[in-house]
Amino acid sequence: RRSMSRGERHTSDRIIAFSDGVVAIAITVLLLPLAELDTKDGQVLTMLSENSQLLWGLTLTWVIIAVFWFAHHRMFDRIAAVDRVVLWLNFAWLFAIALLPLPTNIVVQNAPSAQVTGFYIGWMALISIIMMGIVRYSQRTPGILRDDFAGSESARSAMIRTSLISGVFVFAFLVALVLPSIATYVLLLMFFVDPLAARLAARARSG
Repeated sequence: RRSMSRGERHTSDRIIAFSDGVVAIAITVLLLPLAELDTKDGQVLTMLSENSQLLWGLTLTWVIIAVFWFAHHRMFDRIAAVDRVVLWLNFAWLFAIALLPLPTNIVVQNAPSAQVTGFYIGWMALISIIMMGIVRYSQRTPGILRDDFAGSESARSAMIRTSLISGVFVFAFLVALVLPSIATYVLLLMFFVDPLAARLAARARSG
């Protein structure tokens, strides 16, 4: 069977289903360490206290994967056709998502340091940058986006949103190189991205 050329395009349904499966597996693998926790004599609070770093790391990563997944779904819901470039960029994104349990395990098993925290946050920055690449390519390539979305304020907001999220991760990565103990808390800035992106998009329209 001949391979897909750049000019060939397909609907996004299959790529969404495949991506959902990969993300679900990544989340499952991420949470496997919880099955190994030992509650001594039913002392649940002691177990939670002794494993607070593990629980914090897994919870943070789970939430971030959920944010990535929502962004991925929102993006592909607006894509009418997938070409080879989008396909391979999506494979790169899925590869990075699938490997996210590795830096997560490293960060929960070691004290914060520039290398440990930097690798963890830097890997997430890579995921967000790949996502930004998919959004940018889709918006600049005719025929990829749905006609009702291409060039709209929502499209501008999507580009601003992905750029801001990437900016948060890059900023957190730089903080990790200097102050690794507080770098993961910088990631909480992600939850302010949506309202800020909407405001900037509206300002760009009125301007």
